[in-house]
Parts: sequence; structure tokens; C-alpha cells
Amino acid sequence: MAMNPLHFHLSKSLGLLLAASLVILAPLHADLNGDLAFSAFAGKPVDIEALAGGQIQQERGNLLDFQRGISVQSLYIIDAAPAEVAHKLLTWTPASHPELKVWMHLSLPAKPTATDFNGLGTLPDNNSVGYLFDATANLDPDSPSLQISKAEAQVITSLKAQNLDKKTLFVNFWSQILAGRIDNFLGDRFATANYAISGGDIQPFNEITSLIRSDPKIYADFHPLFSQTPLYASSKLTPANLYYECFDVENEATLGTGAIYQITNGTAIQSADIEYYLCSGIYADIELEKLWPVSVNGKTETLVWRADLVSTANIAYLHGMERLASISLMLQDVQQGVNAFRSEFK
Repeated sequence: MAMNPLHFHLSKSLGLLLAASLVILAPLHADLNGDLAFSAFAGKPVDIEALAGGQIQQERGNLLDFQRGISVQSLYIIDAAPAEVAHKLLTWTPASHPELKVWMHLSLPAKPTATDFNGLGTLPDNNSVGYLFDATANLDPDSPSLQISKAEAQVITSLKAQNLDKKTLFVNFWSQILAGRIDNFLGDRFATANYAISGGDIQPFNEITSLIRSDPKIYADFHPLFSQTPLYASSKLTPANLYYECFDVENEATLGTGAIYQITNGTAIQSADIEYYLCSGIYADIELEKLWPVSVNGKTETLVWRADLVSTANIAYLHGMERLASISLMLQDVQQGVNAFRSEFK
């Protein structure tokens, strides 16, 4: 999601510097470097006082062997206990922050059906959403331009035969598609779910597993959590949250649905937001968080490590400076998202 650089007045900057100088930090753990050993921050200086003062430390993710993959990592502190931060990850809505260009973000029941997607009828009337309405209305079942399977594309034929208006067609079609994708993910069919693109089929399962396996240290650290999700488990952990959303990708709206899983691992809480289906622009999107308690001025706050991993066709053909420029833009986008999330605690 695109963002503009943040600008601060000099007086505010001086205030933050003064506040940082007054912060008294108790030891995070016996070995902070050990806690971050799995991350891109391993062996690098971490300025805890600056983080407590509001700064976000960021790094490019480790180089991905997966050609379509791109990743970045962030480190920051939130003025709240880890359990509160973990709960907020499940309940906040980025749609309440206009700068993120998330047009809708809604939670779903544990076993959603097509009737649970009424939010599709409340999307704003703008050019981004208008693109998706038009793309749906003009969908060719024999050569779908959106990321759906050929079988899913046939649903549009029966709906068009009912002479529905464009909005009703949109809501009815995507309600069925998203409900089906969630059923595939929570059932035992996710590994074979796919959608057609020019040049062949894409399997979201392969995109996600390629992303998480491309960094062996992160994969090993989060394996206790991954192993309880539909990515690997036959006996699965119940998602802490199911959701669907609509957001902007380069001035074109896309629909997505995802699941958030959380566990306690030692002294930390781990969270994995797996957006396993998106209808255009992105093949898969994963957001990982690891939360540790830290004492700041005698109050328990939270050190947050975050990783964002994305699979998209656009990145596959970029090399050198172009790829670095894409990573730089992604770092800015993530920073904007972190600032929006952190503002929820003020």
C-alpha cells in the first residue's frame, strides 16, 4: 500500500529526542542478540532507546531464492503489554486509516458462507474500486483476467444470465468465490487450489510455502506455529481471526481473504497473518510478528519484530537497482502501516 514520507516539525523532533534521553530501560532478556538471531537484525546494533522513543528500525529481508518473492523486516516498541498488542493485531481495522488505502477490512465467523460477505456491497465509489467492478462485469470465463480458477470463472456465466445490475453481480460473484476459497483453506484442499494466469496456473499454497522457506532461520523460528496451520497440519490450530478485505494495488482494487494464527513460544508471542487468496496484483501476502515484553520506565511495553513477505509477478522481472527500489518502496509502505497500527494505542 502506497504511502507518503512522514514529516515532523522541528519542535516535535526535539521533543522526541528529549523523551528518548529520559527513557530508563530494564534488560529485555538475558540476550537480546540471541532473541533476534533468526532475523535480519542479528549482529547489528539495535538502538533500544530510539525504539522506545518512537523510531522504527528496518532492514531488507534476507535474499530470497524465490524469484517472485520480496521481504522486509521491522523492529519497534509499542506502549502496551504483549497480550494487548497480540489482541489488537486480531481486532484492528486498517480501513480506519485512509492513508493506507484499505477500502474494507472485516472479520468473519469461524465457518463463513456466502451470506457473510455483505461488506462487499459497502465499498466506496472511487476509481480503484470501479476498476474491480468493471473487471468483474467484463470477466471472460474462458480467459479470466482476474486470479480465479477456470471453474470459478464459470460462475459468472450463470449470474449474468440473471440480468443482475453491476453491483449485485459483483457482490453475488465474489461472495461465492471468497467463501469457496476459505473453505478450501480450512479444509484439506488448499494444497491443490489454484487460479489461472497467462502462462499457466498459480497455486497459492506453493507461493506461501516458497516465501516462508526462503529464509531458513525465520522458518525454523516460526515452525512451531506454521506446523499448526493448513500449510502443514492435518490437525490444525483454530485461526484466531478470519477476515476479508479490499485494498488498492497501484490504483486498482483487489479483494483478499486471510487467517491469523497466534501461539506463545517461550517468553514471546508469535503471530502469522496469512493472506492466502487475492484476486489481482499479488499472489500471496504474509505478515509475521514476534512480541517480547520490555520494561520502560517501570512499565511493561512490547518489542515487536515484524516481517512482511510478498509474492507478486511484478517483482520477478526486476534485478539490481530496480529490485532495490521496490524494496525501498515496500519499506516505506510497511513503516506507514506500523505507524497506523501504533496509533491505535494512543
